[in-house]
Amino acid sequence: MGSTTPLPPRLRYLEPVRKYLTRLGPDEVNENTDLTPIRKVVRKRVKGLSAEQARSALIEDGNELDQWLTLHLDGNEVLSFLLPFLVMDAADALLEEPTEAQPKHEVFIELEKGAKVSKEGGSWSVKWNRKLLTLYPSDSVSMESHIAQFRADAKRRPMVDSDGIELADVQFASARGIKRTYLQTWPVPAKRVDYALEVPGGYVLASLQSLIGSSHFDESEMEAQFHTLRIVSHQTKET
Repeated sequence: MGSTTPLPPRLRYLEPVRKYLTRLGPDEVNENTDLTPIRKVVRKRVKGLSAEQARSALIEDGNELDQWLTLHLDGNEVLSFLLPFLVMDAADALLEEPTEAQPKHEVFIELEKGAKVSKEGGSWSVKWNRKLLTLYPSDSVSMESHIAQFRADAKRRPMVDSDGIELADVQFASARGIKRTYLQTWPVPAKRVDYALEVPGGYVLASLQSLIGSSHFDESEMEAQFHTLRIVSHQTKET
């Protein structure tokens, strides 16, 4: 069952999402999860706002959810599934219906054999070797915003005895940027790794976590492919 820790006031509108994901069960909460009920809740949240105001509000919600999870994250908190959509600049996946039209900008990465990929709106979700990697195309403004948030998080909760947040400058061939590692030892061990990277063709925001709730996974296995990261721009023909 999902955690019953009360949500902060700003995030209480997500309680229906929490209940929906809890009903699905851990084996059904993944990159193939039906987002329709979540879209309904999110659209109600931003009703009456402009597109820019809606994205800004959801990013702020995501930052608060991120901070709340760093204090309450455990193996049962289903709202961790929602975090990449809000924090990683992918709110459009919740605000808009999926479309068959080719996105203007799309993430690309070469993957090991056996990796399972799902794509939506230029973003990729990659399931491989019991890990889930989510990749989102971004821009320079959003990238700077996320890096600033990474630094604020690390200052607020520095790594002490393998518990807290640690930052590192990283470079994978032509891909370079900031890596944020979040580790928790109590009440339940947990781990998440986030990246803000400049890559050939643009910028990528990424999040990596275990599919089985492990806090001891080795991210270097996935990072070995990061040198192939890039943004692909698709040209739309005028009619």
